[in-house]
Amino acid sequence: LAPNDSNAIILDDETQRLVNATSSSNRNHEVIEEILELVEKKAPKLLDGLATDNKIRIARFCQVKLYANDNLVFHQGDEPDAYYTVIRGAVSIYARHSSPTQSKATPDEGSRTKFGVFITQIPPGESFGELSFNENGNHSRRNASVISDGSHGQARIRMKSESHHSHSTRTPHQCELEASNVCVLLLVPEKVYMSEMFARHSEKHHTKEKMDSLRKSVLFKHWQIDQIVKVAYAMKKKQFDKGSTIIQQGDRLEYLWIIREGAVRVSHRVPPPNDFRGRDV
Repeated sequence: LAPNDSNAIILDDETQRLVNATSSSNRNHEVIEEILELVEKKAPKLLDGLATDNKIRIARFCQVKLYANDNLVFHQGDEPDAYYTVIRGAVSIYARHSSPTQSKATPDEGSRTKFGVFITQIPPGESFGELSFNENGNHSRRNASVISDGSHGQARIRMKSESHHSHSTRTPHQCELEASNVCVLLLVPEKVYMSEMFARHSEKHHTKEKMDSLRKSVLFKHWQIDQIVKVAYAMKKKQFDKGSTIIQQGDRLEYLWIIREGAVRVSHRVPPPNDFRGRDV
């Protein structure tokens, strides 16, 4: 859906204002300030830690797109075009075994199972699409498909309107309307993302590092891409100082530990015959 089709679409006031502001071909200072104000409200983490100049350039070139429920945002194997942030609604990520060269499917052709297994859902305020970008500009193709979940439960919204009890006086009041079942995404074009955001988002690229580590591991080197992606999203990185205890004998096992750097010493404490003090072996 194009933003200029939004006259027939019912959105909350702030989202509609953002759609209108980003539709402007001439983004002067006032328009840029409005875009930044609205983005800070709808997706505060997007611009977190960025300098003012970076924010202004992002506001000058960002785009907003509307996706009906089940619309394809991008397909596994596509070339990366932008960094995406969910402003309203949600999207779901799917990945499959097949190579990117396989013929593309669309949600209209059947169920979402054609896009592989479900990986995760991205809620409002969160971003996605950074895994394909590389610092040297040699970007990777999309390793998963993203599908719109529409408004994701935002069925009704409250809006200001005017009462029509009198032709001479009209007073504002709140009315409840059925919201359109669309997902609203903010796109930062690839070149803008690389120049203004990539360096500040180094932490986000840890997921790509996790995937590379998994592929090198003996345990995971034969796993399919959809399985690797799902595990990478669930992985957490932890750092331990020398001498720190990672896990103690008798603790409940909650994680599979993979050593990224350094080494660990494993010890098992057993009591010798007729001695309950125990010893390290």
